[in-house]
Amino acid sequence: MRNRLAALTLVFLSALAPAWGQMVEESLPRDPGPLDFIRGDSYEQWILQSLAGDALVGLGSEGQAVPRLAASWKIQRDGLITFTLRDDARFTDGSLVTPDDVLWTFSEIRRDPSASATKRAILDGAVTGQQDGRIWIRSPKPPGRLLLELARVPVAQKGHPERGSGPFRFQKDPAAWTFYRRDHFLKPRIDGIRFRLLPDPTAVLQALQKGWLTIGAPPARPLPPPTSHRVVVQPMNAQLVVWSHAGTGPLQLLERWRQDAFPPGLLGQNARPSRGLWPESLGFDPQAIDSPVDPPKPPGRLKLLYAAGEASTENLLLALRDRARKDGFDLQLMPLEQAILVDRLRKGEFELACSVVVFEPHPWAVLEYLEPRGPMNVTGWSDPQVASLAAGLRQAGDLGWRELQGVWAKHPAALPILDFQSVVWVDKRLAVTPSPLGLYLATPGAAGWRWNR
Repeated sequence: MRNRLAALTLVFLSALAPAWGQMVEESLPRDPGPLDFIRGDSYEQWILQSLAGDALVGLGSEGQAVPRLAASWKIQRDGLITFTLRDDARFTDGSLVTPDDVLWTFSEIRRDPSASATKRAILDGAVTGQQDGRIWIRSPKPPGRLLLELARVPVAQKGHPERGSGPFRFQKDPAAWTFYRRDHFLKPRIDGIRFRLLPDPTAVLQALQKGWLTIGAPPARPLPPPTSHRVVVQPMNAQLVVWSHAGTGPLQLLERWRQDAFPPGLLGQNARPSRGLWPESLGFDPQAIDSPVDPPKPPGRLKLLYAAGEASTENLLLALRDRARKDGFDLQLMPLEQAILVDRLRKGEFELACSVVVFEPHPWAVLEYLEPRGPMNVTGWSDPQVASLAAGLRQAGDLGWRELQGVWAKHPAALPILDFQSVVWVDKRLAVTPSPLGLYLATPGAAGWRWNR
């Protein structure tokens, strides 16, 4: 059935190929749902929001804060941050972006229980307002951390959670998600981007080889790109993470299995087994679980939830299941629709659950595991030492980071299984800028691409 689906998809794509012109053609592995700057929270949704919206600040290719909606900002001694908005930012209906739009977006994220968990955590405890046309925000978080995190909060027009001010105008077509170039301060140089739903990796590969996709991820196994494309490799702050609601014991088993569970041909150049608890790409030294709890004894049964329809993740989990069997454990893999998985995670209704996590390019990103309302603290994990240690963190490299990781290592609630990097094929005619955030999420992102004439 899968092969037939791929064949039918390719027939459909080839029929449309002559009309594509200078649009960048991409694919999505799953439906991201409606564009929503308040509730949207999947990785695919982040891509759509980065194209159609602007946050107060962006993240540059090296992970530093750069101007976006805010032309400038000032951090005061008491931690208050004030932002001066650009005077040329407009929504798709032509109206100017105002402080009221920013404050409404922040207010809706805090008010709506269905709002993005990531954005709610960023604004947790924050107080916002405006004075003399400027936005101000004060938070319990260090201002340097908050400034970087605000890049994940694009501003919607007041009363319109689907409407942004980004460099591309979004249009949902019957068979595609299309973004058209706008008159925007980032001055996009491509006509637009069109995404089509291609959940089958075989269909993606064949579309790339036929030249029907401008950008796409090939399978993990090493393959030469077609003559029309080149290979772009991007180190990423991304991991395949497993959460445990059954204590540290199951994670100790996974820590052992991840060392030799995956055949090299399966991982290819896209991934390698994780070595520690927090991403090495964020500057953390490998740290093993340091727990007095003994792992379960065989025979045993473990149930692991994951998002259905992600073929690459499914193959990796099958390899992990085979490794578990060697130690006498039955790792039962239970696929769920993405929305159902997210709901189960939020409610804590799982034994083990798995997802790919893309971290922001700064060490504060791991605090989402630890903080009481952190979007990655889905087990209710807590430790009395966290608050005082986190309060003392001011910059990357502080001694407190090592102490904090040591506290987590005593009874962690999550374990990374694989570290990923992004390997994509890009049409040689298209100039793009790689970054640790991928091709889309850094500023200017897709707005900085251009066709080589």
